[in-house]
Amino acid sequence: MKAVIPCAVKKDSMFPFSETKPTGLMHVMGRPLTRHLVESLRSIGVDEVFIVANYRKEDFEEEYSKDDDVKIVEQEELNGTAGALEACPEMEEEFFVVNGDVAVSERDLENLRKKFGQTESKASVLAAGEDKPEKFGVLSITNDLVEGLEEKPENPDNVLVNTGIYVFDPEIMDVIAGLEGEKKYLTDALREFIGEDSATFELVEDYWVDVGEPKKLLKADQVKREHHINSKNISEDAKIYEEASITGNAVVEDGAVLKPGTVLEGDVYIGENSQVGPNTHIKNASISENSIVRPDSVISSIVCEDGILDSGVAVESSVLAEETNLRPGSILREAFIGARSYIEMNNSIRGVKFVPDARTDLSEISK
Repeated sequence: MKAVIPCAVKKDSMFPFSETKPTGLMHVMGRPLTRHLVESLRSIGVDEVFIVANYRKEDFEEEYSKDDDVKIVEQEELNGTAGALEACPEMEEEFFVVNGDVAVSERDLENLRKKFGQTESKASVLAAGEDKPEKFGVLSITNDLVEGLEEKPENPDNVLVNTGIYVFDPEIMDVIAGLEGEKKYLTDALREFIGEDSATFELVEDYWVDVGEPKKLLKADQVKREHHINSKNISEDAKIYEEASITGNAVVEDGAVLKPGTVLEGDVYIGENSQVGPNTHIKNASISENSIVRPDSVISSIVCEDGILDSGVAVESSVLAEETNLRPGSILREAFIGARSYIEMNNSIRGVKFVPDARTDLSEISK
């Protein structure tokens, strides 16, 4: 079985992180979103994945250069989600389509695959309940069938939305070929199957997070940790000092070091070759690889790869992009910091977005 992961479009709504990375390569629980997707698809029997790229295509090529079962294809013209499928080689059997900007569980993908296999439908859609359905495509259902799909209705008649995750019969390619207009969308092609009573659905059991804004990275990271970190999983190649303690569940990867006085609480991910401490409190957070963190605390936050957090720093409900450097005494709350930013000593930062390569002077920002 094959899968297509559309990732071609730059999402300006993910600023400041979209300036240096496509959404599909942004980190949650220490790995890119698409890396989580690829690993889950492999586990349920997918043997070839096509990642459809355009914006920063070379970043995808670098990330997957050693993955023989992952092919990066280019969508030269950004002509819609259906156009992403046309950029791929011909599909001769049923296949997945999973948007590259989502977090979803392996079990939910497997349940969708089973639903497709148990029916004679030409399409199966993963559906989820959503607090704000008016921001999505809203599904109307009867028994096992999808009876209607309305995009972003002002007054939705229910809360069941389309997650952008499908299993399709290869016939979808013929339908896409017949679509008219400059833009081709999968939802338009799906409506033909809906009209033939040949589209089914499966409800999300575990989780689905649509990462359409920076704070949704925190949500995706949270659900990943809560569902997948349920014990102490400490690499034999990690070094844990006796004076360090792990009071909750944690994943500590190869080469990581927890120095004296470090405390990991709740569900915590520590990436490869990262150094934590001394005297650092990490709670319900993810630290990506090659980071050096020795602050007072990091709570409910993401520190992306190659980050440096000095002593006396406190970070809460924030996302720090790659190669961010926080100098001693700085405090961040609900902040989104762009890549390679340098935050000088003793700054207090709340509720802001920093562009990549930002620099602050001493005590410049206090909000």
